[in-house]
Amino acid sequence: MPEPLPDQGAARVPYACTVTVSELADVGPLFRRLTTIPEATVTRQHARPEDDELGGAEVLQLLVPSAAVLSLVIRTLPAFIRSRRSSVTVTITRGDRSVTVDGTNLPDPEEVLEITQRLIGDD
Repeated sequence: MPEPLPDQGAARVPYACTVTVSELADVGPLFRRLTTIPEATVTRQHARPEDDELGGAEVLQLLVPSAAVLSLVIRTLPAFIRSRRSSVTVTITRGDRSVTVDGTNLPDPEEVLEITQRLIGDD
């Protein structure tokens, strides 16, 4: 079950996701791209290192008000990944569900709805 999110005025944001990027240099460009999506709130945060890692990573926290906005976020990933010079992997996690997109499995428009449903589950 997703954690309740703080009220933002009269509207509540029902979907909170964490977005990780395989290359640290690509976090900023993805952050800037996602902040252009209307109704999506994106913040950058430092993640704690895992037990076997030396340094922390940077992740994006994504708050969206609806499945439609989450679908729009997912639709932006293929163009972002194609625009990068190196191979980049983007993972969106919501609760115990996650979806990873990279250069080998870029979603087409029909798959975007399936990916969104996988992240949202039975909410």
